[in-house]
Amino acid sequence: MRMATTPPAQAVKPGDSFSQDVTFDARSIAEFAELTGDRNPVHTDPQAGASSRFGKRIASGQHVVSLMLGLAATWMTQRGTSFGLGCSFRFTAGVREGDAIVLRWTVTETIFKESLRGMIVVLEGDATNDAGLVCCRGRLEMLLQS
Repeated sequence: MRMATTPPAQAVKPGDSFSQDVTFDARSIAEFAELTGDRNPVHTDPQAGASSRFGKRIASGQHVVSLMLGLAATWMTQRGTSFGLGCSFRFTAGVREGDAIVLRWTVTETIFKESLRGMIVVLEGDATNDAGLVCCRGRLEMLLQS
């Protein structure tokens, strides 16, 4: 088990922010949909995507959310032992084939919780395309222990 050298209260503070750039290409969209059993044709069939209101194949919501959660989990585990406590997401636009997306999280609150022997870290995040359109917004609560 990896132990952090910095106490959680010093490792994470409100205002901390981190991001990752991701491009959703045709292959990754189709492979993720297949892997997760999402058979919606707007994810797997280029013609269905082209005839949809999006004009192209789109990534599944769970694809975007999985990458956002993975980014947060990686960032948190670099600061100590962490566990997800809960999350919610809202989709506001489709992530279209070829879109370059910035996944971003910001720490909005930290609460030390003695009974959990750690700090609850609240994060708010979004996935924004290169035109500045927010495609997904999320809120995540994680437990961070040293």
